[in-house]
Amino acid sequence: MPDDPRIWSKVEELRERFPCLRSDKLPLDLIIFVDLDLRLDLIPDDGLSREFGADAAIKSDFTGIYVDGETFDMIDSAPEWRLNRLRFSLAHEVGHLFLHREVFEQADIRDIDHYLAWLNEHGGRKYQLEREANEFAGRLLVPVEILRGCFDLMQPIFDTTFGRHAWINDDALRTKAAERLAPRFGVHWKTIATRFDREGIWPSPY
Repeated sequence: MPDDPRIWSKVEELRERFPCLRSDKLPLDLIIFVDLDLRLDLIPDDGLSREFGADAAIKSDFTGIYVDGETFDMIDSAPEWRLNRLRFSLAHEVGHLFLHREVFEQADIRDIDHYLAWLNEHGGRKYQLEREANEFAGRLLVPVEILRGCFDLMQPIFDTTFGRHAWINDDALRTKAAERLAPRFGVHWKTIATRFDREGIWPSPY
């Protein structure tokens, strides 16, 4: 489990610092944030998704973020699901920047191949860092107060339709609710379901 309070605190600190990340700007425009606010180069890389299974990857010197070339080329016409995936990927890489920069600098990582080798050589460190970056991305893209407000609006309807709290362990209904809310935040529905869990709003029955 990531160190959630530390990560959440960093997210909210950034939200206060950068107006474009505030809750009234949903879905967040991570392209603008990375380019104009963080002043990181966005670098198309045609092999990124194919070779590494990633839509984005931060440079080892933290001066830019590689973006899958195919996605970058169709940024103005890409289907929603692809833009959502890129949004989460960029938020994930920003998480590495603000949570793990010191770790990477101490490891003297020189390029992406060295980075991947370093992650895999450090006894599970890869999974911890990736979980933390995912938690950062989820909290950034789905502000908890907005998600909780949406849930509070749905709950009386669920109580009336299905009986008071009888729906709480209905995983299919939980999925449908996540699917309905996902477009507001510009994320995949599974990100919403994860936020339900992480924020203690609607825990999974499993």
